[in-house]
Amino acid sequence: MSKQLFFSQSVFENRHREIQAVMAEVGADILLIDQPEFIFHLIGYAMSEGFQQFCVLPQYGAPLMILRCVDEGTCHEYGDVAPQNVIGYPDWANPVEILKAELSKRPLKHGTIAIDRDSYNMTLNRFDALQAAFPESSFVDISQPLREMRSIKTEEEIAYLKKASEIADDGIELILKEFRSGLSARDCVAMAAKQIILSGGDAGVIGPVTRALDDSKMHALVDDEPLKEGDLLHVEMIPQYLGYSARLMRPVYVGEPDPETRERAERIVALQDQQIAAMKTGARASDVDHILRDGMLKSGLKSKYDNISGYSLGYYQQFTCRSSDFTYVFRPEDDWELKRNMVFHMYTVANGLAFSETVVVSDGGGVRLTEAPRKLLNVNG
Repeated sequence: MSKQLFFSQSVFENRHREIQAVMAEVGADILLIDQPEFIFHLIGYAMSEGFQQFCVLPQYGAPLMILRCVDEGTCHEYGDVAPQNVIGYPDWANPVEILKAELSKRPLKHGTIAIDRDSYNMTLNRFDALQAAFPESSFVDISQPLREMRSIKTEEEIAYLKKASEIADDGIELILKEFRSGLSARDCVAMAAKQIILSGGDAGVIGPVTRALDDSKMHALVDDEPLKEGDLLHVEMIPQYLGYSARLMRPVYVGEPDPETRERAERIVALQDQQIAAMKTGARASDVDHILRDGMLKSGLKSKYDNISGYSLGYYQQFTCRSSDFTYVFRPEDDWELKRNMVFHMYTVANGLAFSETVVVSDGGGVRLTEAPRKLLNVNG
C-alpha cells in the first residue's frame, strides 16, 4: 500500500526536530501524545477516540503509533510512521500495558516522559494509570510549546483552509440561490449539506443555520417552522476539507430589510473590517480585540460584550468533545502576539446580525480566506 501523506516529508521531519528540541530542553526521553489534533500534527493521521491511543516520539528516532487494530490499516496509508512502528492492539487489550511492553521491547528510555497536560483525552484516571505503569518515570508538561507549534500554519495547511473557505462560500451562495417561500431553517441546512459534500467537503460537518432570535442563541437548534417575510436567518458554515475547518457567518433577511437594519449591518461590517486590517504580524491580541469590542460598545451596537471576538482555526478531528479550538482567543486581557500564518475565526454579532470570516495573519494585515459578500444578505419572502 502506497503512502498518501497530507504534507511533504520535509514538513514532518521539521516538526519532529522542532518538538525533539523542546524535549531536549526539558530533559524528556520520550513524548506521549494522545489528543488527535496533535497526533495529526506530528504524523499526519488521527483517529476517532474510543480506547486510548498513543503517538510516541523518542528524543532520538522516529515516531511510534499505538492504536486499535481497526485503525491500523488507515494509519499505514496516511500516517508518516514506518510500518514496523504501527502497533495495533485488540479491543480487549490494555493500551497502557501495550505501551509499556513496546517501550521495553525496543528498548526506549523513558525515565522522563513529556506529556500534554491540556489534552482532553488525558483524563485523571488515564494519567493515574500511566503513573502506575511507570512508577520510576517522571512526567513533564510541554503543552505550551505544542500549542505554539500547531498555531503556525504551513503553506499546505493554508491551501487546505482556503479550499474549506471556498466550500463555505458555496454553501451560503446555494442557500441564496435556492431559497423560496415556505422553506424552513432545516431545509436550508439540507441544501447547504448537499452543496458542501458535492464541493469536496468532509462528511457530517455543516454548521448551524437557524432563525436569528437574539445574540444569546447563535447555536440554537434547527427547526421546521416555515420562514416568512421579515424573518432573519443566522447562517454559519463550518465545513472541513481533509479535516481543516473554515468558518463563515452571514445574516440572511427574508424579504427586503428596512433601512435601519441594513445600516446597522453596515456599521458592524465596517468595525470588523478595521479589526481584520489590524491583524498584522506582531500585533497584540488585546489591541486587535479592542478595535471591535470598543467600537461596538461605544456606537451602541451592543450594550454588553461578553464573548471573545475570535479563536484559532486549523485541523479539527471529528467526534470529539471540542467543536471549536480556543487555544488562542481574542479577549480584552489577552496579550499574546499574532504571528504570520496563524489562522482565526473572527466573528461578531449584534441584534441577530452575525458576521464572521476565516482570516490568516500576514505582515500587512489580516487576509480573508472566505469571500462571501460582506453585507446583510436577503432572499425573496
